[in-house]
Amino acid sequence: MPVVTLTPALLAQACSQLSHRVKAGGFTPSLIIGIRHGGAEVARLMRDDFPEADYCEVQLSRPSTRQKSQGLTQRFLQRLPLWCCNVLRIVESRVNEWRSKGSEPVRIGEIRLSEDVVSRLKEHGVGATVLLVDDAIDTGATIHHARLQLLEQFPGLALRVAVITVTIPHPVCDADFYLYHNRTLCRFPWSNDYR
Repeated sequence: MPVVTLTPALLAQACSQLSHRVKAGGFTPSLIIGIRHGGAEVARLMRDDFPEADYCEVQLSRPSTRQKSQGLTQRFLQRLPLWCCNVLRIVESRVNEWRSKGSEPVRIGEIRLSEDVVSRLKEHGVGATVLLVDDAIDTGATIHHARLQLLEQFPGLALRVAVITVTIPHPVCDADFYLYHNRTLCRFPWSNDYR
């Protein structure tokens, strides 16, 4: 499993490449939804490539994300050598993959769209096109949860998913557009072990 560190400059290039793949795939979103926090960072960098699209952000996460983002964990990871952080990332990815095979991963949060966005989606009706953006698909549960909620609220949506990386071979919900789909793990500027 390779680990790639995306500096702000490399992240901007990656997001531009991802936008290009969406366009090359013939998809023109009328709404871009960034999943906080990492997905929103990626979606914000992609927004300029789709000036006609509306934009909003939603919050969905796994329960362990809150624990991991504590300051103590970040300080600990910052003191470790980078090779050690890479090993921990690989172990965490393998554990998440193993856990996801045994049961449905849990996600919390509900998609709440602003009244403006809801009215625009209703206005577009069956022709509404939504690009759901996250930084990475680990198990696919977050994207799956968001996708189900959106399609339940707006059954006629043409919904596509864009991420920088898909870290396991067979996630619960896969991406339509991605840069990596070969178990590549990305260290983003917002990652706890980024330096």
